[in-house]
Amino acid sequence: MFSQFVGVLLFLSVLIAVRECQVDQGDVPLSCPNPNEEPSECGPSCGDRNCTNQSKNNVKCTKECKAGCFCKGGYVRNSRQVCVPSYMCGTG
Repeated sequence: MFSQFVGVLLFLSVLIAVRECQVDQGDVPLSCPNPNEEPSECGPSCGDRNCTNQSKNNVKCTKECKAGCFCKGGYVRNSRQVCVPSYMCGTG
């Protein structure tokens, strides 16, 4: 009886672990509206850097993944939420 209980617990543990590791492919866009963005199934949970926080090292993110469109390397979001080269921040 005890071994059956342990077997059921082991099965449920594996089932839960597999469920937690699955990525919902339905949340990942195939393309992004801005040419300076790229889709990712595991982007930063705190979102993209922006013109305000691009030089701050204390932006805290969790290790969780967030699916969506993210700025390509060297780009940050401006006040209109468009990915622009970081050197263009503050130029209008």
